[in-house]
Amino acid sequence: MATNDTAHDSGTLRADAGNAPTEDATPEVADLQADIERTRADLADTVDQLTAKLDVKTRVRTSVADTKDDATAQLRKLHDRATDEQGNPTPKTLGIGGGALAAVIAVVVIALWRRNNTPRRPKGRRH
Repeated sequence: MATNDTAHDSGTLRADAGNAPTEDATPEVADLQADIERTRADLADTVDQLTAKLDVKTRVRTSVADTKDDATAQLRKLHDRATDEQGNPTPKTLGIGGGALAAVIAVVVIALWRRNNTPRRPKGRRH
């Protein structure tokens, strides 16, 4: 039986070995083959994108790693700005640290003073 059948072999269409395609059908077959290959490639890309989107564990790990890298980079920048070449704190950093320490001490002193100097109501009946 000598027909112009095509067989599916490893993702491509090919003409049977005993039958050469006619000249009229060749451009149509080539166009269909190219269209099928484009569709397969598009479909493979879409499946890959959906698979990546649905892989929550990997997405979370990637997000955590990115956040960790960003935080580390920010910390290095801060450290570089706060210290000189020898690793000693800069005068500006010492001033800011001293101011923050003084503010904390002031808040603690005021809180303790208010706690010890507030008038207390006598324990008795309420009217």
